[in-house]
Amino acid sequence: MYHNVIRQQNLLTPAFLKVYLVCGLITAIISLTGINLIGELTSSPEQIMVLIFPRYLIFSGLMPTYLLSLLPCIQPRVQDVLLYQSRKIITLQILYRVSISTLLMAGIWSLTNITVITVNGAAYLLETIWLYLLIHAVYLWLACFLLGLIAATIVLATKSKLMAFFVSFGICGLSFFLVISHLPSLLFDFSARDSNPLLLAKGIIMLGLVCFMTALLTAIVNRRDL
Repeated sequence: MYHNVIRQQNLLTPAFLKVYLVCGLITAIISLTGINLIGELTSSPEQIMVLIFPRYLIFSGLMPTYLLSLLPCIQPRVQDVLLYQSRKIITLQILYRVSISTLLMAGIWSLTNITVITVNGAAYLLETIWLYLLIHAVYLWLACFLLGLIAATIVLATKSKLMAFFVSFGICGLSFFLVISHLPSLLFDFSARDSNPLLLAKGIIMLGLVCFMTALLTAIVNRRDL
């Protein structure tokens, strides 16, 4: 079943190509806005994190763009339930779409930032703190994946993509408010000055929430009309 889902969804991807291209371009433009900060870079992790993980831009630009790249692609195929005689296929299709949107936005954001830093001759800064940045980057995209799962679950529960967008972005806004208030926010803790072990511990909590949301999504798929 897993192989069939991947093959089927790959065949359907061209139908969403325009969505991915537009959202990818917007993501690249948002990422490029940090180019003005290059001249202020120092060797401190905090300075580089401001460039690669600007929380204001991520909240107001990246997160809504990510949701807009995902929600149009959430299209449960009822005929597949009849074909495979299992609603599990719907859950797998949604997980695939959330994964693809997350990977695309992650790839574009990361590649653009690395390109900007390299072109401006500051690539040497990455060599000394690559592990620190890698952990924060993985945490950011785990947060996006969780937000995508929340949005997909709301779509299945309410059959309204508009509501899914506003509720998910509202959760994102609450998390952003907490982090700028110097409180634990979970979704935006990638921008906090936490040590690597502490951020890894929070990442484990995020993984637990991802598993919970996957179970909730599966339960909704199994109980509601599609």
